[in-house]
Amino acid sequence: MCRSGKVPMLVLLVTALLLTLAVVAPLAAAKHKPLRPCAVGAKAYWYVDRLTRVTNPDGTYTGLLRQAGTASEAAAAQKVAAWFGKAGYMATMQPFTYTRGGKVFDSQNVVAWRAADVRCRRGPRPLVIVGAHYDAVTAGQGADDNASGVGVMLEVAQRLRHFKIRYDVVFVAFGAEEVGLRGSTHFASRLAPRDVKRAVAMINFDSLIAGDKLYVHAGANGKTWVRDAMLRLIRLRRLPIETQPGLYLIENPDEDPGYAAGFTPDGFSDYTAFSQAGIPVAAFESTNWEIGDLDGYEQTAAHGSIWHTPWDTLEKIEEFFPGRPMQHLRAFTTVTFEFLKHLRP
Repeated sequence: MCRSGKVPMLVLLVTALLLTLAVVAPLAAAKHKPLRPCAVGAKAYWYVDRLTRVTNPDGTYTGLLRQAGTASEAAAAQKVAAWFGKAGYMATMQPFTYTRGGKVFDSQNVVAWRAADVRCRRGPRPLVIVGAHYDAVTAGQGADDNASGVGVMLEVAQRLRHFKIRYDVVFVAFGAEEVGLRGSTHFASRLAPRDVKRAVAMINFDSLIAGDKLYVHAGANGKTWVRDAMLRLIRLRRLPIETQPGLYLIENPDEDPGYAAGFTPDGFSDYTAFSQAGIPVAAFESTNWEIGDLDGYEQTAAHGSIWHTPWDTLEKIEEFFPGRPMQHLRAFTTVTFEFLKHLRP
């Protein structure tokens, strides 16, 4: 988490009868109980656990810190690419450089494209972009920010692989988000104009497992159809996800209108470049827009913010909030997978 229009002609077909979510017992604090592989969110949890650590030759674990522009970030990119491969995707690296403090750094995005299985109309196929950044800051292990987002993206990609789709989709693990949204800005700038034009949705995951509440927002460009479709699914599935209530703008009416209820301002995460390009956005996060300065920066009433602190480890989050990570991963995975599974041109 880097905190510093006209609806397209698409119809989201949602079946009246949906499968009941597998029930998973709450996880004990600081102890990872085995989860059934079929349980929604279980694979995402596994990815979070593995992305935040490395295995030493003696079998012990150390944190994989994933700071932007480092060998640790590059190693994490290779991990993510391998996981995409095991899920049935051909992942490629998109290298880029950026300058910070007068120094040039190398980073990379991990990109996995999938073409539509069925072509049902003339003209260009719709494109959906799904993204989450995999880099982290030096404090903690980046479990919430943002191994959680990568975990949900990977599980959704894995589940979607078993279904035919009528649109192209690209999954992107963005590098160097924490130093200015560098990876997503680079990826968006390299999209062909025809791809920008046919992009009907950008779904972003950032910091999903620590906050008191679960949210989905639209981007500041005002295009809300993706968020609204997600909210309809959320109500249908009775998931604990909402959209920010706009309290900040009520208290500060002269501030950025991006703080209006249901929206998130540009600059907070990797959706920014896509929102600015006019692409409808659904931005998922877990924080608390009803405490502190009402701007989403303070994640929890009990322990303040978790992101960018030493407490951003899976063990500490489980200690503070037993069972919360799995509950959140399950909800975010469910709504996104259902959305993509039933999306039709």
